Amino acid sequence: MRKHIIAILILLAGCDSTRRDWTYCSSTYSDCQEGYACNFATGMCEQTTDAGQPDAPSIVSEAGPPVDATPDDALAGDTADASILDVASLDTVTVLDGQPADVPITTDVGGFDTAVPDAPGTCLVDNDCPGTLLPYCVGGKCVECKNSSHCSNIAGTPFCSAQNTCVSCAMATAGFCSDSTPVCDGISGRCVECIYNDDCTTAAKSFCVANSCQGCNVSGASAANVRGSTDGGVASDGGGPVDAGVVGPCLGAKPVCATSGSMIGQCVECMTGAHCSGTTPICSSNICAACSTDSECAALGTGPGICMYHQDGRCASEAETLYVKKSAGCTGGSGTANSPYCDPQSAIAAVTSSQRVILVKGPAADVLAPIASTPSGGQVSVISKDGATLNGGGAVGIHVTAGDVFIRGVTVANGSDRGIVVESGATLRLERCLVKSNAGGGLLVQAGANFDIANSVFDGNGPGAVGPVRFGGVYLAGSAPSSGPSRFWFSTVIDNEEVGVVCAESTQRLTGMLLYNNVAGGFLNCLLEIKTQGSVSYGADSKWDSPGTGSDINDPRFSSSNPYHLTVSSKCKDFVDASLAHPSYDLDGDARPYPANGKLDCGADEYRP
Repeated sequence: MRKHIIAILILLAGCDSTRRDWTYCSSTYSDCQEGYACNFATGMCEQTTDAGQPDAPSIVSEAGPPVDATPDDALAGDTADASILDVASLDTVTVLDGQPADVPITTDVGGFDTAVPDAPGTCLVDNDCPGTLLPYCVGGKCVECKNSSHCSNIAGTPFCSAQNTCVSCAMATAGFCSDSTPVCDGISGRCVECIYNDDCTTAAKSFCVANSCQGCNVSGASAANVRGSTDGGVASDGGGPVDAGVVGPCLGAKPVCATSGSMIGQCVECMTGAHCSGTTPICSSNICAACSTDSECAALGTGPGICMYHQDGRCASEAETLYVKKSAGCTGGSGTANSPYCDPQSAIAAVTSSQRVILVKGPAADVLAPIASTPSGGQVSVISKDGATLNGGGAVGIHVTAGDVFIRGVTVANGSDRGIVVESGATLRLERCLVKSNAGGGLLVQAGANFDIANSVFDGNGPGAVGPVRFGGVYLAGSAPSSGPSRFWFSTVIDNEEVGVVCAESTQRLTGMLLYNNVAGGFLNCLLEIKTQGSVSYGADSKWDSPGTGSDINDPRFSSSNPYHLTVSSKCKDFVDASLAHPSYDLDGDARPYPANGKLDCGADEYRP
């Protein structure tokens, strides 16, 4: 009998060893050990308050002691259940040597259960998956991810694959990388903002630096970080064949990085005039542009401060400039800023192919001798910035005998002969000049000469004569070669001692003129081309003065403190339609028209309040 009891104990121990871990339970495996119940909320077998009565002993044989009893209990006939073995749960009874004994059925020993917690990596819910490596439950298995939000872009595995593993963006479907990180870096596996500069589409952040779009003002920005470059433009490779070791962010037509202002972070042409040169020396709104005023060139701090807008927009250089200034005791000079010539004719005589700009300095009280002749060849520019005055005395004030001469800002006054004469074959370009009180007439343009006269004033000249024809301000003899200009426009002709403007050819146009108080009329035999406002008409010929009469029909209402300048009540203000061709600037260098979208003022001045 003792042998039978030992065999049964071994079988019982073997049976329990094949059972699942009774600590855990689920809706599928809800059984717990006796005295325990399944808490479905926690998935644990928990001890009940009342464990119930001890199991009744099972009889192994009619004469033997209870299996669950100790030897002492058996001797005493104690039927209490003190054993830890639960034999009540055995499935069937078989007979050994004619005696009954508990034997486990074979279905309980077929293998471990496949549900948690028996098999590692199996699950029903996410909570069944402990730790951080495989924290999600999919299809009864613990996996790394359910969707891409469970994956780490920082680690370079931002995409959840069909196998529920986090992988590189390179293995993701097209368009996976989007929004703020739209580019897949195949090397790191991360979704990034950019790899190359052309991945950056915002003008202020057009450089890719460490996978982030930045402005050119950020350290590391490089123009060479383009597709196909080997190193993003750094020079450490000694200048490879692709990027040549370029490290500067801004190259080519926009070589300067804006570090302030509205264009900060962008490559621009310039930040200051120091970044500009040649025919575009002025930095305006980060663009190198031609100069329009002397003050722009003076602000650069180099050269004579002369704007050559009448040629190509460059600022004149010291090397091309000859200086003239009459000062007390002046006996000569070499034409430099520190040693100027005493008279303009000396500068004219010194003109070379590389020195053709003459700066004539005032003040007006330091009257200069006349210019008796001019050279042939390229254009010579005679410019004054402070009202330098020439007096011809008994001779012509400026005698343009040959070549192409541009004269700006000069006063020719008080001569007993004509103020300016232009000979046949020569060209005069006169701008912002005052020709005043010259007894032989203001300006005589001989037949066969070219001329372009703008923004100038002819006041109190004459009477002069060309044969039998008398004139006060200007005489245009005609026959100007078609290869050059023949234009007289937007100038003021007033108070001259004969007809203001006389034209030898009736087809000669006068455009945007202010003609006032000229003895014998404003013009003779000219085609007065002006456009009036609406139905406004000034005299029978729509002008400021009538031909052939001495009557003064309108008052231009000049400023009492600033001669030749209009006032707000002047009828010449906004007198000309802005669609008419016109100079860009006026007598003072102020832009026309004013305001920018308004009408044009006639005469040399554009009104400013």
